[in-house]
Amino acid sequence: KNFQAALEFMNAAGVIAERENHHPDFHLTDYRHMEVVIWTHKLGCLTENDFQLAAMVDEIPVSYSPKWLKEEIARNPALEPFLSNKAAGAAL
Repeated sequence: KNFQAALEFMNAAGVIAERENHHPDFHLTDYRHMEVVIWTHKLGCLTENDFQLAAMVDEIPVSYSPKWLKEEIARNPALEPFLSNKAAGAAL
């Protein structure tokens, strides 16, 4: 949605990562786009812990801009159930 929403998401994901002692790479670009890269650096591959952490991070409510949400769903209608569910727990 905006810079503050991206930081809030990153902080929420950081709390989970710290609790799980498994730390992803966060990339914030264009002031509001957050990319989370989960990878077991020590082993150089994906592990079960990576998938477990991804599932936990995926449960974090995301605050999307209403305009962005509408445009993304128009571009790819198959995303509607996923994006609508993610946004349901967050203020739009």
